[in-house]
Amino acid sequence: MRKICIIGGKLQGFEVTYLAHKAGMKVVLVDRKEKPLIQNVVDDFQCFDIIREPEKLREISENVDAIIPVNENLETIESLKNLKDGLSCPLLFDFTSYYTSMDKKRSKDFFYSIDIPTPADNPGSPPYFVKPPCESSSVGTSIIYDDTELEGLDPSMLVEEYVEGDVVSLEVVGDGENFKLAKETKVHVDETYDCHMVTPIRHHQELRDISLKLAKNLKLRGIMDIEAIDSPDGPKVLEIDARFPSQTPSIVYHSSGINLVEVLLQAFMTGIKETDSSKAVPDRNHCTFEHLALNEGELVPVGEHVISQGTDYHVFHTSGGLDIFECIGNTRVFTLVSWGPEKEEAENNRQRGLGIVREHLGITKKEE
Repeated sequence: MRKICIIGGKLQGFEVTYLAHKAGMKVVLVDRKEKPLIQNVVDDFQCFDIIREPEKLREISENVDAIIPVNENLETIESLKNLKDGLSCPLLFDFTSYYTSMDKKRSKDFFYSIDIPTPADNPGSPPYFVKPPCESSSVGTSIIYDDTELEGLDPSMLVEEYVEGDVVSLEVVGDGENFKLAKETKVHVDETYDCHMVTPIRHHQELRDISLKLAKNLKLRGIMDIEAIDSPDGPKVLEIDARFPSQTPSIVYHSSGINLVEVLLQAFMTGIKETDSSKAVPDRNHCTFEHLALNEGELVPVGEHVISQGTDYHVFHTSGGLDIFECIGNTRVFTLVSWGPEKEEAENNRQRGLGIVREHLGITKKEE
């Protein structure tokens, strides 16, 4: 049985563990926290700081097939970069591409250099979309509707035009020369631009062509996700992240059968066999990934950042066409992943999941 090691015990680590288990792999978690969020879902947990005790990671590398960094601590990433050549197994991470993607200003310069469509910087009139240069996902973002609100804004913040449209995402895995494009997804966001739901979408040729162009120009050797606004004028890329994402890979797996952990291992061990951005990924299942919390006697959508602040995230229930995860913390959150080959069957599984959670919480069912 194959075994992988992940560095980091939060949501990215949960995603990799979930997909690794679907592929029949075992997972070893390394985290310096004594009680990381996902300690109860992995097969083995080693508590130590790789920066202070690198020899322990070298020992682990002798007994696993690969190591996947699933954190965004820059000091840890730099340490792994220095350690990688002394490990006994591959480290599945593209440090060069991550350096470009980790800074949104640096990313925007890269987009401009290869003519990638992206929201315009410093537009002449509101509304403006404001975001910090280095935070992941939606952290610190806001929409400003009046020029007076720009006064006193931290000069490091990026100010872009606000573009209407769905937020769409696509993962790419590369071996440096060839690239595998996954399944397109829609990221459903709340008023703070935090993701509370993911669903698959149909073949989107423009998004696929843009994603392949980005990967080729980066010479990507690892995994990257591309997030864009699907505007009336076509996709406009918001950001790229050259690390394993959370949430979307689960929907990619259930909707298409593509397991991005397996593809990532393939990229480093045997290579990606071919590149074809025009090839549509088959729609195997209808599916939904959503986060829900109890509020005034009913389950309501909540964003993923609520989970990242929890103390324990684990599998609560699993059955045909349905997986439910539970997060314990200041806010109790349930994540429902439901799927089925037909839309009606997928929705029936979703309703079954809602019923299981409601019964557990003692909630009287209300009409949907």
